[in-house]
Amino acid sequence: MVGCVDGPLYELKKLNPIIQKQWQEDRERGPVYSQRVDEMRLVAKQLPTMEPQERANWITTVGTLLKTETSPELRREGVIALTRVLNEPGASEAVMKLSQDKNEKVRLEVSKSLRAHVTPETTQTLLAMASSDASEHVRLSAIRSLGPHKSDDVKQFLAKQLNKNSPAYQESASVALRDFTGKDFRGDVSLWKRYLNGESVEPKEPTFYEAIQSYIPFQR
Repeated sequence: MVGCVDGPLYELKKLNPIIQKQWQEDRERGPVYSQRVDEMRLVAKQLPTMEPQERANWITTVGTLLKTETSPELRREGVIALTRVLNEPGASEAVMKLSQDKNEKVRLEVSKSLRAHVTPETTQTLLAMASSDASEHVRLSAIRSLGPHKSDDVKQFLAKQLNKNSPAYQESASVALRDFTGKDFRGDVSLWKRYLNGESVEPKEPTFYEAIQSYIPFQR
């Protein structure tokens, strides 16, 4: 009955350690670390359904935590949490600040997070990650995430990736261009180049294998 009285945010009473002093004091201790990961995941679960002011407060709390958190995994979990509310003030800004995080997994999560949140700032952040990140994994992920970011800069950048002598970059650019254009030339680089040059070309019929693959959900 207590849960019913308190409503869906009852479980958030457990989240006090996020803003308590012992987090700083016990930061590297195993049990505390595990608990903090669970709590951050609870924040991620609850954020979209919070009341507006409560959600704004937690976005600020998580954003502040991400500035000083020493655990890469917790920074990554923080990005995942804010990804669920990127349209809210402050959320995307906090995520974009981690685009230059020293940990590859954190930056990789940022590149995935910004895919569906299209603003001039997120577009430029992804372009920077796609062109100059130290990790090839992050660069390729950022390229794929550029698909919904429909600008001339993105189009020109993706066209350049098709000219690279690298199947990985060509494939990532093809995936992004599928979202960018609504066309699907699959991995046929020559068709993509012709299309981007203004030629009238039609997608090829998928092979049996490609048809089967199309039923597999896209993995972020």
